[in-house]
Amino acid sequence: MPSDSWPALHGRPVLRRTVAIGLVIFVSVLAALAVRGVNALTVGRGAIETDRDRAELLAGLHPSQHPGAGRYYVPVGAVYTRTADGLPVAYLHYRLAGGHEVGVGDFLRTYDLAAPGALTPLPADLAEALGGDEPAEAREVGVPDPSASPSSPAPTPSASAAPSALPDETPTAEPEPTTPEPTGHIAPATESEAESEAESEAGSAAETAPATATEQPLPAPEDTPSPTPTPTADPTPTPVVTPTPARARRIYIAPDPAGLPGAADIYVRATG
Repeated sequence: MPSDSWPALHGRPVLRRTVAIGLVIFVSVLAALAVRGVNALTVGRGAIETDRDRAELLAGLHPSQHPGAGRYYVPVGAVYTRTADGLPVAYLHYRLAGGHEVGVGDFLRTYDLAAPGALTPLPADLAEALGGDEPAEAREVGVPDPSASPSSPAPTPSASAAPSALPDETPTAEPEPTTPEPTGHIAPATESEAESEAESEAGSAAETAPATATEQPLPAPEDTPSPTPTPTADPTPTPVVTPTPARARRIYIAPDPAGLPGAADIYVRATG
């Protein structure tokens, strides 16, 4: 009690009670200020971000980037570094035990990935960064497999095979009426008559030749006005846009034939 160590409070219960209440209020205020100060220093920082978080964020495989998946995979190996140009690069290694619920199919559904395709050699820097027993090649996600046989297209019916519904309506040609030849006997012309007819035909041809040879003069071409050029505005210079480096992500899947169905090792290399 404060009265035991403070002789002035002996025999004064009201003052003793006031001092005790004041000490309790003072300690409570100090505790509240301490808690508020700690919260002010820590709020807004969030959880401490590790290299694994940075690598998953760069590769697009962080749980915060897939809020509706409900299931997430934790990499057994993660490396986050930078290239000589200063670009960030991430290397991830996932190991799937396989089984009914955990396997390659569930991994692809969780992160909305395409099916694995052709065998591709793993990058040398990926094997060097992870430093494990990575295979020489694995099936790359999103790369078409050339060994897969393309499906043959369905045969299309030809137009000639379809029977014609309309009857043949091609009109038949009717024979033209022939003019009967005269049956009378024509006497042959004599030699003198033939010569006179030939001379008259030659004279008429000579008279008509100069008339046909003369042609009327062509009219002089009129002067057409030249088109007036339309003034065009000066083209505005196109602004030069510096391309930003695109984020590249490559995922390799190496199935484990000795494990359960769906067991595989998954390797990821991502740059940003």
